[in-house]
Amino acid sequence: MSSPTAFVTPISAPTGDVKEAVGNPPGPVLALAPLPNGESLAGVGPVGDVDTGFEWQMFRGHNDRWQPLAWPAEAKPRSLSVSPSGDLIFAVPFSDAIFGRGQAWGLMRSSGGGDSWQQSLKGLRDPYVMDLAFSPAFDTDHTLFVVTWYSGVHFSTDAGESWQLVPYREEIQPSGGASPYDLALAVSPDYQGSPVESEPPAQGMVMASFARRLHRWDRVAGVWRTVALTVTTPIKGFEPSQAQLTAGDIAFSPGFADDGTLYLYSGYAGLFRSTDRGGTWRSVNRRLPSPSPLITDFHLAVASAIEVYVLLSGPRVTSGETVPGSGQRERTLYRTRDAGASWEALLDPPTLGDISSFALTRDEEGNVVLHLGGSRGGVSSHGTEALHWD
Repeated sequence: MSSPTAFVTPISAPTGDVKEAVGNPPGPVLALAPLPNGESLAGVGPVGDVDTGFEWQMFRGHNDRWQPLAWPAEAKPRSLSVSPSGDLIFAVPFSDAIFGRGQAWGLMRSSGGGDSWQQSLKGLRDPYVMDLAFSPAFDTDHTLFVVTWYSGVHFSTDAGESWQLVPYREEIQPSGGASPYDLALAVSPDYQGSPVESEPPAQGMVMASFARRLHRWDRVAGVWRTVALTVTTPIKGFEPSQAQLTAGDIAFSPGFADDGTLYLYSGYAGLFRSTDRGGTWRSVNRRLPSPSPLITDFHLAVASAIEVYVLLSGPRVTSGETVPGSGQRERTLYRTRDAGASWEALLDPPTLGDISSFALTRDEEGNVVLHLGGSRGGVSSHGTEALHWD
């Protein structure tokens, strides 16, 4: 793998003539982010073929009108994050440069609704960003966090203009561990305080998976506290059969301040739930497909302490039954409304092809709305009760 010192010169996304709007973005839709104005951003790809070459693209729009945006054709959009006001957008591209190929894209930042992008690198110890989380008070405190492949967690108090390292007690082992892409972080909804240039927040929680372990930040002691839990992988024949719990995605309950609940998904061990602010964890994988070995992207959303949505690869599900096939794994969206005691699959999704990405919001009445991206393109939004679950 590439050295973390092989840093790159900041670049901007290509600019040029504005492209014509299209009816739907092509697929697969890899990353999806609703915007406050009712539009959405969709990162898609690969688009093309062996003869013309493949590229990745970015679109903004809604319904059947989408505008192509400037975006580096070689950058694979792994995730998209929008600030609460919508003024800033951050994109985390997956970097093949980890393996010594191509550009290390780092973190991409847009202040123009996605019309242009610049790398946000100042102060990062390495450019291999894997996840990002906003402070819930970002519009006033301008604070956000990232986790990187080699260096762990960094934070910014100037909306990503510059970054500082959150200290760690020992040399960091790169990658996520038994599942190499189990690198993630999340900030609790009760995060508050006035962080200074050299410290994380005074209140609330930062939960992060890096250095091949799961951690909670101890603000009083100023150190990371490791959550030591050995788990067994449900992946048959995968080695090692046991390893430390890590996470490729972490999500807090919106009522975390009262219920202390959060969830994580591990590419090695599956889905877990904690009800004591991340101190202890238990598996909630019953009847869910096993993780896919070496999964590189994760899609987990928590609507409440008991209602959770997760997009997983596995055999095709029809009318509540698993259908044997050619061995190709298809993506299915699952939900629980009883804290993981049981799960329902979304049958016959209203997408072009399988669901390739999703996002969760609430409407004015507080009902959950799912925004779905298709493996063959297109984005649509639906109330959960209008969909067929079994």
